[in-house]
Order: sequence, then C-alpha cells, then structure tokens
Amino acid sequence: ANSEKHGTGFVWQKAVQAQPLSDEAQEQKKEDKDKKNLDIVCPDCGKVCPNGTLRCPDCGAMLIPFGNMGMGEPPMAQFRPGFDANEDICGIKSGDIALFCRVSGAHYIKSFRKQAAGKKLAWNWGALIFAPYWFFYRKLYKAGAVFITLFLAVNLWLLPLSNNFIDVYDNVAGEVQHVMKNDGEDAAMAVLEERMPEIQKVMQPLMLPTALQVLLHIVAAIGADMLYLRKAKADITAVRNEKTDERAVQFELFRRGGTSVIGGAAAYFLVNILVYAATWL
Repeated sequence: ANSEKHGTGFVWQKAVQAQPLSDEAQEQKKEDKDKKNLDIVCPDCGKVCPNGTLRCPDCGAMLIPFGNMGMGEPPMAQFRPGFDANEDICGIKSGDIALFCRVSGAHYIKSFRKQAAGKKLAWNWGALIFAPYWFFYRKLYKAGAVFITLFLAVNLWLLPLSNNFIDVYDNVAGEVQHVMKNDGEDAAMAVLEERMPEIQKVMQPLMLPTALQVLLHIVAAIGADMLYLRKAKADITAVRNEKTDERAVQFELFRRGGTSVIGGAAAYFLVNILVYAATWL
C-alpha cells in the first residue's frame, strides 16, 4: 500500500524488539537516577536544597551539586570550601552532624561544640515554644513521650480549674454589663468590687499548674540540645559501625536524622484529642 509514496529501493523491515537491560545496566540506571534526585545539605544553616542548587536560598552559602562529581563516584554530600567536615565534635564528625540534623545544622554544630567544651546546657527556642511537640518533630520519641505525659498530666489538672474560672468570670462580667446598661457605671463598679473576691478565689488554684506548665517549657528549652546530641551521637556511631560504604552511610543518616513534620503534628493532635475528650467525661 502507498508504494508510490516510498523512496526508490525502500524495503519494509520487521521492527526489532527492544532487548531487556542487563542487571549491570539496570543498576547503573538506578544509580544515575539516585544521583539526580539526591539533595544537597547546606553546612552553614542545614537547609536541604535540590540537586543543582549553587547557592543556599536561606543563607547564601556556596554549594557543590552532586552532578559536579566524576562519573563512577558515589553520590555523596559535598560541602562548600572552608567547611571542615572531619572536625571531631564529641566523637562524631561535623559533616555527619550536618547530614543528620539537616534543618538548622549550623545551630546544632555550634551547640554541640559548646557541649564538647563542657557547657552541657543550652537554650533552644523551638523547644521552648513548641514543647512537647518539638521532640517528636526532631524524632526524639522517648524524650517526647516523657514530656507529653507530663504536659498531659498538668493540662488535665489545669482544665477543670480553668473551666471553673471561665464560668465565674463570665457570670460576673455578664452581671456587671447588665447593671451598667440599666443603672450606670457607678452601680456596675460597685457590683464588680463586691464580686471580685469570687474571681480571686477561683483564680488562686490556677497558679500552681500554670507555673508547672511554664516550668516544663523552660526545662524543654534547656535540655533539648543535650538530648539531641545524645541521639545524634548514638545514631551516627551506630550507622558508622554498621556500614562502610560512604554513600550508604549518608543515605542512612538522612533516613534516621532530619525532622518529622508528621511526628510533630501527630503529637499535637494526640494531646488535643485527649484534652478535649477529658472535657466530655
């Protein structure tokens, strides 16, 4: 068919079926794909950047993308010139710490240096504000379980007291507004002064659990970096003892370290569900 449209000497040939790739070719294809997808960790601020990024979008540090390595080399994290990835900090390398922490790696490297110099306690604003959820975000699940238990105990103690305070306050405020509307400001102030002892009476029991709640946040802020160093040292040491291939080491550090938004969110919802459930009991 349509032979007149074919060129002189045209001969139909049977399509050649594509041969399956050999095991070596398939493995090489997988390695090339991994090399393209592997992220770059900024050693200054710990931000994880897509492969091919030349400057960290957060701090502006120069990055060396994985694609700049020679063919045949394992896709390993590259740090900018001047960063000593082999610096020993508490028995682990600073490069391993940067890979393990990923987010805010520079902060933790500095904090771990101070701890190595003898200053065991530090201050972590994230743990102060977001405790106990920060521990689950940083995959410190055991410490997070302890803190979440303490926070739950304090919250369950505080909950009925705060509800009682709100009921009394709303009752007094409603009466004051009613009197002000009908009898004027002087009469409303007289009612407020008369009922103020009721508010003070229900407010006093709130002081102790509220103070304990604040104290737990402060303890979390002071001890967070120390607990995180223990986890980082234990995990990094275990990975180094288990694996000898540098690429496998770095993949495992990425897997064990970093952050877990899901973990932090799950802890947050768990606490709130339990607290709300207690209000209906």
